[in-house]
Amino acid sequence: MPMRVRTIRSALRLAVCALVWVAAARAEVVNKILATVDGEPVTAYQLKRFTQDSIRGRQLGASLDSKSLLDTYITDRLIQKEVSDKGIVVREEDVDRYIGTVMERNKIDEEKLTAALEAQGMTLQAYRAQIREEIERDQLINREIRGKVNVTPEEVQRYYQEHLSEYSTPEKFELAHIFFRLEENAPSDKVAAVTAKADDVYRRIKKGADFAAMAKEYSEDSSGQSGGELGWFKTGEMLESIEKAAARLKVGEVSEPVRTKVGLHIVKVEAREGAAHQKLDELNDQIKQQLYNAALEDRFEKWLTEDLRKRHHVEMVQ
Repeated sequence: MPMRVRTIRSALRLAVCALVWVAAARAEVVNKILATVDGEPVTAYQLKRFTQDSIRGRQLGASLDSKSLLDTYITDRLIQKEVSDKGIVVREEDVDRYIGTVMERNKIDEEKLTAALEAQGMTLQAYRAQIREEIERDQLINREIRGKVNVTPEEVQRYYQEHLSEYSTPEKFELAHIFFRLEENAPSDKVAAVTAKADDVYRRIKKGADFAAMAKEYSEDSSGQSGGELGWFKTGEMLESIEKAAARLKVGEVSEPVRTKVGLHIVKVEAREGAAHQKLDELNDQIKQQLYNAALEDRFEKWLTEDLRKRHHVEMVQ
């Protein structure tokens, strides 16, 4: 065989070997084993598909680093194993019902849902598969966690006592007033005239005139039509000068005219309730739910990070 031909063939063999080596190297990168779960490989390709084929995967892929993303994907694999091992089966009508709820809540029909999914690069079929997995997870969590979480009356009582300051209610006043309009920068002669009018009404009330009747006759705001009634105010909700005046009054008493930025007010305290604490009976359900949610979250985290991993063999590949 001529030397030139042998040289060309050798070169071709080397080129083919090089191409095979490059292809193998690329396949190794794409299919690189990142971990094993009960002896089954978790590859880079599977992780990539997870971040591309599901809405949840894309969201996680955008917010987690590679290590956290791999850990989340492994946890998903473990949950699916648990679902399978425990024989949890989700029926088609369960998926239909769930999707129906989603469409009703968002006020869309199936056509619009399909269009919205396609805009995110997902088919309705893939979405149904994802919903099925979510329902399976919920059923597994209900079985494994919720039934094992309980909040006792003693825990509710203890939490209430430890957080009593959070359930305090400030002092409240039921007020009425007679209002005389007076601008903050009014000239002195007008200030004197309005003040004299307010003082005269105040003296007449102190001598026995009916407050509500005087309010209807003299008050210069809409409350006058209802006898000056303003309703209930908590400490901190009133203008400072009015609050100070109300704090000095007993129920049924009226104040001397009080100046504010908008005018003069003769204030009457119709009723008052001292500072107190909400009763445990009123808060029991709220506190119990709060403690239950916290306990559920703690138990779920422990189940994910400890219990689930103990029941399976997970090995990370360096």
